[in-house]
Amino acid sequence: MQTLSATPSLRKRPRPLARCRGSQDKQTSAGTARVVADGFLNHRFLPVYETSEELPQKEKVEPIYLKAVRNLTAYYKIDTIDVRDYPYPYNILLSNWDISRQIKTKGRFREIHIEETEDRNINLSVTESVNTGNTLFYIPLVPLFKALQSGENPCALLLLSVCVYLFRKAGVCHYKEDESYICYLYEIMDNWIEDDRESMDKEDYTEQRAILDEVFSIGDQMKVLLLEEKEVEQLQGRIQKFEPVSQFDRDCLKLAKETLALWMEFPTANLYQNLGSYDNDEEEDDYYSDAKIKVTDYISFIGETSSCVYDTMMTMLNDDFNERSGTQDFESTIVFNRKHGKYKDVLAYEERVIKIIEDLCDLIPELL
Repeated sequence: MQTLSATPSLRKRPRPLARCRGSQDKQTSAGTARVVADGFLNHRFLPVYETSEELPQKEKVEPIYLKAVRNLTAYYKIDTIDVRDYPYPYNILLSNWDISRQIKTKGRFREIHIEETEDRNINLSVTESVNTGNTLFYIPLVPLFKALQSGENPCALLLLSVCVYLFRKAGVCHYKEDESYICYLYEIMDNWIEDDRESMDKEDYTEQRAILDEVFSIGDQMKVLLLEEKEVEQLQGRIQKFEPVSQFDRDCLKLAKETLALWMEFPTANLYQNLGSYDNDEEEDDYYSDAKIKVTDYISFIGETSSCVYDTMMTMLNDDFNERSGTQDFESTIVFNRKHGKYKDVLAYEERVIKIIEDLCDLIPELL
């Protein structure tokens, strides 16, 4: 998969802790001390708290909060600790801790919030976001273009239809669009090699110039293809006519079917319907700032992902991202001041698009 682990400023994937090898000799029996240890380990220690000087009034907070908790537990189908017999505000903190523990789920981040409203009441809410990991989702177009030009290639046509869906329907940005972050990086690279031409080794200049010229030329041609509505409308027909022979063929067919199913289930959805906040006082084209890393910064079409030009661009990107204040995520917030029925996966579309892009990044380089 042509994705790249990004910088420490992004979330890192969890890694197991290193473990030391213990002694090979048997330990001496501990006798009755084991009973004491088991009793200690089996005891549940509740979280501690420190009372704030500006504590909200119990009469205003407690009834509203406990009602919101009932709405929340019904929504997520969880059973929480009964905190009615605990003193205020410890009961609120204990309940909040217990809910945070129970609503965790694989592949998502869920964060509970208790906020005071303008009328001095409170809101209990949960913000859920897709765990995109510490990954860049850059879809290479040069190898796809070359595969399409090499003759009849049913796999390339399937993947082209997937790319057209991602561009026209899902809204993945193209690197030849002026507002694209990848376009910005390519422009810097282009200026650099021309400004440093006299001091560069001739062979290095020729190689990088040729790579950029190819990326720009193919980018323009691929953008015309990606704008063709008929290419995505032909997806179903291409799936029906496709006869897989190899495992690679079956993988391409599977991805095409998943893309078609997603389109049919979410005919009007795109990647920008559930975005987290993006606070930036700078101009929008001023990438080198302390603003968040935008979704369009880490999800995009790109020229290629295997050259010296790409390696240099990734160094520039990491330097930039290390200065950012955080990452814009796909997220949804629900306020539990009323009933919401059963849990609805608001972010299902975004999560499935990410999976399609991951698989696509793995398959395209294998076309050649």
